[in-house]
Amino acid sequence: MVHESNLTICFFWIGNDINIPTLFVRSIRLIMGNDVNIVQLTNKLTKAVNGITSIKRLKLSEKIMIARLEAYSEYQNETDYTFFCDADCLLINNLTFPNNISQNIILSPRKQDLKMNYNYPEYYEEFVGKRANEVMPFLFCAIGTVGNQQLFFRDLLKICLGLPARFHRWYGDQYALFLSSKDKFSNFELFDPDIYLHEMKKPLVPDYLNQIMKNGVQVLHFKGYHSKIHMEQSLLMLETFYEVS
Repeated sequence: MVHESNLTICFFWIGNDINIPTLFVRSIRLIMGNDVNIVQLTNKLTKAVNGITSIKRLKLSEKIMIARLEAYSEYQNETDYTFFCDADCLLINNLTFPNNISQNIILSPRKQDLKMNYNYPEYYEEFVGKRANEVMPFLFCAIGTVGNQQLFFRDLLKICLGLPARFHRWYGDQYALFLSSKDKFSNFELFDPDIYLHEMKKPLVPDYLNQIMKNGVQVLHFKGYHSKIHMEQSLLMLETFYEVS
């Protein structure tokens, strides 16, 4: 069992609007209190999110995919366990790593396969006639590490930098992860996406919260604009739930 004091939750965020990561951090503090280490990775201009433990400001590329990989590769672990997570999430249970892990990197497999739209947001010849699991079988929204894994992220950054410029704008992190991990799947542990990236497309309600908490769900993921708009209402419900219980 990973104790809160030996765990860091690390998120990357760039931009003037910090509402989404603020909601995420509020949910972490609600569930796990002040013991857990929360780190914001960002550029020189983005405001610090209220409630974080620390902020790491870095000189980053203007290309978002490159910037995220730069930030991850520059971060030096402060605890034995680190959970790199997208900010469009809410915590609903204590975050713990899987038991009996034997590898130092834990990836999140894609749960739902789909046919790639190779024309969105621009033309990607690499995706023509492909399904998502063929070219991006792992999601970058949740990656766990044990110990210092900067070399892993630096390898991904190097791969991404070598890809066509369109990957620096979109998909670069996940595609680099695929190229790096291809034929090496045994080198990684896996997160259960139902537990660590439980997808939400509507507001959280008490009955559903009770159900998924009993199922051990830890992290809700509000992926996409039409899901993110439900984050604030869901957090308010979560806060009320914990206040009442």
